Amino acid sequence: MPDLRPGDLERFPIWEQALDEEGFPGQNEETVKPRPDLAEADPSEGMFIVRAEFIARDGSRFDGYVSPQLDSTFSVQPTLVTEGGQVNLWCGSFVPEPEQLQKHYALLGKTSTELFPIRFRAIGATRGVPLEGEVPGFLYLTDWQSGNFDAVGHVT
Repeated sequence: MPDLRPGDLERFPIWEQALDEEGFPGQNEETVKPRPDLAEADPSEGMFIVRAEFIARDGSRFDGYVSPQLDSTFSVQPTLVTEGGQVNLWCGSFVPEPEQLQKHYALLGKTSTELFPIRFRAIGATRGVPLEGEVPGFLYLTDWQSGNFDAVGHVT
């Protein structure tokens, strides 16, 4: 997924994680393939990413993607996609380092107060799960058992 650019998402709004190709030369757990044959992504039938639009607090728009999931709002892993690279707003169980946050803000050309909260909405069609919401900052998991999370870089 790190190689996806906005034009890729415009051409193909639905992509599937190519888990069956993991282990082949040049393939890994991040490998995705376009699914032009699908009208909508159904999370019960595989692991997908779908094109999404993001609107920053200051009104700026970004392309990106989300992952339809059946279990949690923030496991949708909202990710902004720019020509210069990607900015994942979901950091998993790791608190993002200040240096990483600086790189993200520089790539987007935004400060935290210009960016957050950022709203997202899937453009690619999905079945059975709503894919829109608001992200208060760079999200990370604080407790695996409960699914609690927190955010850094957000405006209070």
